[in-house]
Amino acid sequence: MSTDKWTIGTIIQKTVPYLAGKGIPNPRLEADLMLMAVLDLPRVKLYSDWDRPLEPAEIQAYREIILRRVQGTPLAYLSGKKAFLSWDFEVTPAVLIPRPETELLVEAVVDRFQSFEEPVGVDVGTGSGVIAVSLAKLLPGSTWTALDISEDALAVAKRNADRLGVADRICFRQSDLLTGMLAEGVAVDVIVSNPPYIPREDIATLQPEVRKEPMLALDGGVDGMEIYRRLIPQAALCLKPGGMLALEHGFGQQAMVGRICEEHGFEWEGRADLSGIDRIVIAHKQ
Repeated sequence: MSTDKWTIGTIIQKTVPYLAGKGIPNPRLEADLMLMAVLDLPRVKLYSDWDRPLEPAEIQAYREIILRRVQGTPLAYLSGKKAFLSWDFEVTPAVLIPRPETELLVEAVVDRFQSFEEPVGVDVGTGSGVIAVSLAKLLPGSTWTALDISEDALAVAKRNADRLGVADRICFRQSDLLTGMLAEGVAVDVIVSNPPYIPREDIATLQPEVRKEPMLALDGGVDGMEIYRRLIPQAALCLKPGGMLALEHGFGQQAMVGRICEEHGFEWEGRADLSGIDRIVIAHKQ
């Protein structure tokens, strides 16, 4: 088909079977989302403008984004955004792509602190800022410090906070875990983190598109527990008595994370995701 006859509808109809043949999951959804990114249109507009002719530059841009997708670039990096709870967040290759499982962390903190007037919390390894920003939105009286060792990640998180209107209640700081706060003797109500927890030798077995995410956000050391062994004792020093530590972890790691919590004076409970897979540890400082 001559490209001068391509419309939104015809290019989607051509793209869906191509993506399916390349093993891309949900090819219709992905075809739509990539074209939405190229045209900067909401999905409903694709269908209301189904017969709209495409400009050559739009066709070329769409071809390029499709090529990158079939070569393994995550869709979220191509579109530049990812939905989390009720909001779309900017994501770039500098940050981990948010997963639905992390919403459990946010929900656990909201359940605990929704009756508090002004809870003070820390998000360790904030990445795109989805945890800190979502909690600031859902707990209007709360204030947060969002920490990350990556300056590039912090820049993304700041933009998300600005766009979603909570930047005035989040302080963004470059830090190796809680090191800076320990030096200042700060005490907070809650610390939340989705740290890297994949055992180093398992990273090579991950799906190719997952391996395109930042290694800093994936590599949990030899057994996946390296960051927990550093973070949990730091959290014990930074939390107020009765304070809450909420941690995401990987498959089969709950008992190990819980044991480290016990060693540092926490009482803890585990929670599973909607698939019944153990996913988070909620710990309280005694």
